[in-house]
Amino acid sequence: MGSLWLSVVVVIMISVLVLEEAKWGDGCWDEERTALFHLKTVFRFSRTQVGSDCCDWNWGWVQCDVATRRVIGLSLYLALYYNPSAQQFTHLFNASLFLPFQDLRILDLSYVGLVGYAENEGFEKLSKLRHLQVLNLTGNHLNHGVLPSLSQVSTLRSLNLAGNTLLFTGPSPTDVISTDVKLLSRLTSLESLDLSGTYMTNNHLLYLGGFSSLSTLILKGNYLQGTLHLQDIDNLRKLDSSENGIESLQSSHGSGIQLKLVDLEELDLSFNRFGNNIWAELGGFLNLKSLNISWNQIFGSIDLKEFCGWSNLESLDLSRNEVNQFVTSKDNRCLKKLRFLYLDTVSTRGSTSLASLLEPFPSVKTLFLRYNYFSNETVINQQLHVLRNVENLIMDYTPLPINFLESIGILTSLRTLSLYDCGLTGTLPAQGWCHLKSLEELSLKRNALGGAIPSCLGNLTSLRYLDISENSFTGNVASTPLTNLSMLQLLSFSYNQFQVPSSFKSFANLSNLKVLLAGGNKVVAEAATSQTWSPKFQLKLLDMSNYLYGENCEMDEHPNFLHYQHDLRYIDLSGCSYGGTGFPHWLVQNNTRLEDLHMINSSIVGPLFLPSHPNPNLKALDIRSNRLQHEIPRNFCSLFPNLESLYISSNVFNGNIPVCLGGMRSLTYLDMSFNNLYGGIPEELAMSSSLLLLGLDYNKLNGRISPTVCYFLNSLGAVMLRERFLIFQPSAPQISNCWM
Repeated sequence: MGSLWLSVVVVIMISVLVLEEAKWGDGCWDEERTALFHLKTVFRFSRTQVGSDCCDWNWGWVQCDVATRRVIGLSLYLALYYNPSAQQFTHLFNASLFLPFQDLRILDLSYVGLVGYAENEGFEKLSKLRHLQVLNLTGNHLNHGVLPSLSQVSTLRSLNLAGNTLLFTGPSPTDVISTDVKLLSRLTSLESLDLSGTYMTNNHLLYLGGFSSLSTLILKGNYLQGTLHLQDIDNLRKLDSSENGIESLQSSHGSGIQLKLVDLEELDLSFNRFGNNIWAELGGFLNLKSLNISWNQIFGSIDLKEFCGWSNLESLDLSRNEVNQFVTSKDNRCLKKLRFLYLDTVSTRGSTSLASLLEPFPSVKTLFLRYNYFSNETVINQQLHVLRNVENLIMDYTPLPINFLESIGILTSLRTLSLYDCGLTGTLPAQGWCHLKSLEELSLKRNALGGAIPSCLGNLTSLRYLDISENSFTGNVASTPLTNLSMLQLLSFSYNQFQVPSSFKSFANLSNLKVLLAGGNKVVAEAATSQTWSPKFQLKLLDMSNYLYGENCEMDEHPNFLHYQHDLRYIDLSGCSYGGTGFPHWLVQNNTRLEDLHMINSSIVGPLFLPSHPNPNLKALDIRSNRLQHEIPRNFCSLFPNLESLYISSNVFNGNIPVCLGGMRSLTYLDMSFNNLYGGIPEELAMSSSLLLLGLDYNKLNGRISPTVCYFLNSLGAVMLRERFLIFQPSAPQISNCWM
């Protein structure tokens, strides 16, 4: 009996699998695939989907459930061809297009030109999709008339209406708009509502309330002015009212409106007009964890007792206010949980000291002090003890003396130190900063530092990120402690005066290295025996370009270590002479996830040999100003189907313009100028829906320009065409962009 039951179960399971396979076809459900192709006829797409499995990565705008293969997410903004100069807001929402996707959870229709909905096809029909939770309508031209329809999609948890500038404007009376706004409170499951950039005013805000589940409300970039009256919104956790003209808050007075302030955890009031009165008005926000009050009109001295009610505050941003000091007492230490403090551009006149700003905040771990000015350099170094517990210190664009690096050694807790463009001059000291043995990230980029790298840099054995680019450091890189920092993941020393051995063998032991930025230095040749070596690292990004110092980069061949790289995503070898070698097709073939390859003016000669296998990830290929010749290979388009930018100007290519370029639906920038191409402009190229720039000047093109091609050339954002041998067909209009 048991074996019979097992046989029945097996038969049933096989039957189910056969039925499911029939439904799924090549991977996604047949009815959903049909509906997706229908969507493609309604919206203009900038890319061609490869294969019939709509759950495959080639269908980047479709998200499927891994187990059921049902479509659960649609991002139409990714599929839409958006040309700002030609975009017209004429689309009407048609709910029936989306009803076949019964498991749909996320629907993103941002920036698709919606002006409303078709008759009997409103948003309310989406209520049939029982799993729909997220609806993004950002950047359309919807008005308040859609709100009653949207209010019926009861399953929504997130609704984004940002950038719909007609939502609260138009000819309708204010009371009509207000009535429609009230209806949104019917969305009892709604947790997040984004109304930023909708031209909302204070009057509209009065009718926005009654939500039972709303926890996030975004009102950024509207016309809220003067006093902000906060509504009765239970359970609100996050409120963003930034980029308005608000001067004060009213929460529980006069109008009977009351906000449960005790629940609010994140509050963003940046870019408004609040003054020092804001502290009293925020007194009831007892559970605040994050407060952003930057870019307001707060000034002078602030008594920290104003903050003592915020015992849970973890992040405070007071940037771009004229704050002189924070006053506190030893017996009145507040904000004990504060970990992130942003004080960018609070001291611009040199009248503020580090101690007066930072002594009251001993618990802060991450401190931003960018764009400040402290006049007394000696006092700065003497007061560094107030930063003793700081782990991440960012002081970019704040002028500092070179002896600051000698004094900073007392901050032994530092893990991150960023001193980008701080006016540091001279040579790096051999003491102080080299004691920061816990340091993991260090940036000294764009200062005026020079000379040799001190050996004490080798003490910073925990460094994972090091950027010393755009200085004037000298010496042979192979002799510096840079090559011994085995934990490094990113190393940038570009645009200095280093000598860099051509083999790069000195970095052999940096097994964790992922990003190497070494361009703009002098490459020195090595003996042939030094060229062969096997690196321990696998790079993702490599920049060896020499745009400013091309004459300092000459090698007989491409560095040998590149043959061992298989994970590169970005490569720039521009401005280096590689001894007249051919195009390194092996580099593209070995790195199947490569997205950008730049080899401008790299002395590449001969035919454009290509890899034997397609690379669907390659987005940009720039091989301008070389000596590549013969015809462009016929299989070029099939090998790089998703190419977006192709620059092959200033070579010696000949032959016809490949017809297949017109079928590359992602190709946006195409420059083939300054070659020996002949023949006409293929009409297939004029059928491209994505091309914005076309360069064909200074070739040997000839023949007739059809009306289709002529119209296409005139419609492009930029055209470079200087051919005297092209003539129009008699029916073609004399458009200047066609014949110059």
